[in-house]
Amino acid sequence: MNKVLSQAIRRAVSDFSPEATEYQKDKRPDLFSLNDDTELFQNSKGITIKIERSKDNRLTEFGRATLSDRYLGANESFQDLFARVASHYADDNIHAQRLYNYISNLWFMPATPVLSNGGTKRGLPISCFLNEASDSLGGILDLWNENVWLAAKGGGIGSYWGNL
Repeated sequence: MNKVLSQAIRRAVSDFSPEATEYQKDKRPDLFSLNDDTELFQNSKGITIKIERSKDNRLTEFGRATLSDRYLGANESFQDLFARVASHYADDNIHAQRLYNYISNLWFMPATPVLSNGGTKRGLPISCFLNEASDSLGGILDLWNENVWLAAKGGGIGSYWGNL
């Protein structure tokens, strides 16, 4: 990305203070200019994202039904879901906005555990865990206990039993 543009974006997303000068407010790039379709989302870490409600129109009927049935939290919209996940895994505001844009433009969709659990206190952010049993009763029981724990946290499991 162009260095000047990158610096401008960093200033725009890092300066939300009321003390910002009128000059700064007027010179901010479009990243955070708001209109009737946009609003700001901020998570508990202070990561802020501009969300666009009109991007719901990009979802198919099947996509809306799937997200509603399996992924949305209580009183959460599709764009809130995407912003929650993006802000949770982002390093800063710019990274969060980029992740949100990728998801809301449907260029990228996270795996189920990332989409379901990102920004919540439940589950793990990993789709599948691979483990193996050793050739002993203790090894089999250890594997069983590990699989029970992983399943309780929502992880997928693939176990190798070839050592028996």
